[in-house]
Amino acid sequence: MNIQVRHISTFLHQWAPPSTKLDYDNVGLLVGDPNQEISRILTCLDVTLDIVEEAIQNDCDLIVAHHPLIFKSIDRINPTNEQGKIIFKLIKNDIALIAAHTNLDAALDGVSFVLGQQLGLENLKFLDNSYNISRKIVLTTNHSDSDSVLKLLNYYSAEQAHYYKVEGKKEDQFTYEAIIDEHHVSDLEKELEKNGLLHQGNFQVMEVASPSKNVGMGVVGFYRDQGMTQQDFLDLVADALNVKAVRYSGSVDRIKKVAVCGGAGVSLARNAIGEGAQAFVTSDIKYHDYFTDTENFLLVDVGHYESEVPMVAALQQELSEAFEQLEVLETNVVTNPMQVHIPDVNQNPQE
Repeated sequence: MNIQVRHISTFLHQWAPPSTKLDYDNVGLLVGDPNQEISRILTCLDVTLDIVEEAIQNDCDLIVAHHPLIFKSIDRINPTNEQGKIIFKLIKNDIALIAAHTNLDAALDGVSFVLGQQLGLENLKFLDNSYNISRKIVLTTNHSDSDSVLKLLNYYSAEQAHYYKVEGKKEDQFTYEAIIDEHHVSDLEKELEKNGLLHQGNFQVMEVASPSKNVGMGVVGFYRDQGMTQQDFLDLVADALNVKAVRYSGSVDRIKKVAVCGGAGVSLARNAIGEGAQAFVTSDIKYHDYFTDTENFLLVDVGHYESEVPMVAALQQELSEAFEQLEVLETNVVTNPMQVHIPDVNQNPQE
């Protein structure tokens, strides 16, 4: 089968549904034809002119980025500004662009999970999974092939799926119940209709109080045994993320439980404290947010780019495994606009 842009979009939407993005965000296919055939993909964090040039040099048909190129509505596309130049160049070279941003932040095995793994944390789980997207579905049908129905429910990531025979009916009827995420409900109902399961049955959807296990923000995990000292932890973070310096506040004796959130996640600091974490790693912390009245807690800012760039390799790996016939490349371009100057303390200004 020839792979088209829409196949990549579908895969990413199943992993990180667009409905879970934050309101301000803009995700999905931002530039290009969904029916365009592709053979090579480039993954990156930011879309810059250098990234587009890299895609051109490597004959890539598609760029999959974390940060959207287009956030707000635009009224013209011409090469008179940075954004216009990039869009103009993408279209001129038949390169499509897909962005997975806050929906990938909120996804299981998304940005924060990758950051946690990069820091060597184990037993990762969502730090905040208060998204109210879980739904209970109840399907009553005369279709007796329970295995095929349960298989269909599992395809849409159903949890607690089970069925029972409806007693007291003249014809054999079966009721199937499961918990699934809201964004799967419409597609599931269409598939049930397509397979004739609603011909002599009904389909109900109800809200449930339990949070989703597939959507959330930030993660929390552990280090084995006794954990490590503050100094060892800060050294580990700097080494794992290849940063020259990290900003932090607070003090802690030993670190065993750690929360992380890729990107700007300081709003989850209280969640981290509530989970009993001794450290919280994120980025873009403002001055007053560094103050904390909690003892034995470390607040660490590693930089926005640094906290999210591991996702580029993760995207490359996921797409490579899902589409073996495609070549998926990870960008070699460093798009981080921030630089750090570290003066040489050994340099003699008199010489």
